[in-house]
Amino acid sequence: MKKLILIFTIAFCFKSFAQIELKEGVQYAENTHLVLPLRGISFKIPTGWSGGVPADSPVLILADASNEVTILVTSDELEEQQVLAELRKEISLEQGISLIPVGPAQQQGRRWFGEYTVNGMPQHMKGFVDVRLGNYNIGAGCIVIAMPASFERGKEGAIQLLNSVAFTEPVKPQYAKSNGIGAPWNQYLKGRSLKFYYTQGDFSETDFIHLCSNGTFQRSKRTSSGGINGYGAVSGSNQGTWQASGEGDSGNLILNHQDGTRSDFQLQYGQGNKGVGLYLNGTKYFIEVSAQCN
Repeated sequence: MKKLILIFTIAFCFKSFAQIELKEGVQYAENTHLVLPLRGISFKIPTGWSGGVPADSPVLILADASNEVTILVTSDELEEQQVLAELRKEISLEQGISLIPVGPAQQQGRRWFGEYTVNGMPQHMKGFVDVRLGNYNIGAGCIVIAMPASFERGKEGAIQLLNSVAFTEPVKPQYAKSNGIGAPWNQYLKGRSLKFYYTQGDFSETDFIHLCSNGTFQRSKRTSSGGINGYGAVSGSNQGTWQASGEGDSGNLILNHQDGTRSDFQLQYGQGNKGVGLYLNGTKYFIEVSAQCN
């Protein structure tokens, strides 16, 4: 289960009914059909719900008008045994919040779900996790955090969303050419976010790199952990200018920090130890269209 960021108030925006690619920093209304071609999934936001992907978040966050229930939507490459293992253990969120399973997870075909107690909140809340596994080992999941009176409404919203999910083969980004990325890396990366997130037990780590079209970048990193010694987190951010070189499946990315230091990355698009995707120095990052600094 990827790192999850909990936000309870989402501003409502316009209505949209065409299928569009999900972007961070944009608010989407009910019944919007969203597609994530690089991850191979599409779905519809349920009636009565609205939300988006905040900056420096790896998940879509939905809320209803009551603000008593929140749905966190995420996707990842998963195997069946991974789904079962994740639903059987504590799920750590940010700010010391965690979900503790209430009984064993249930299974219906290639779908797993279960109820949870919520620790770390000032008020009593209930949790629900629902994961659907599709083709190409791609999974889509919803985490519901709700006041008891709104719990069933949250579960129904998650179920409706996952019922609308369609799985397709993840699309390799292509432009002018039929092979490789198809555009020089310095063009392809403009206006995109590169996102890494990892969770194991009570430890989580994120690294978000926003590459602006004007040649500047913003980067934020965060490491957090819980356990018997309590919750702790370390965050850092920097900015500066970026440049990329190369064309096709491999290239290079340089981040020139304002303090005079720099970070160098070897870019590789293709099959790696975490499936097909973009790898920076051997670590897989998700590519998303960014509204962070454009």
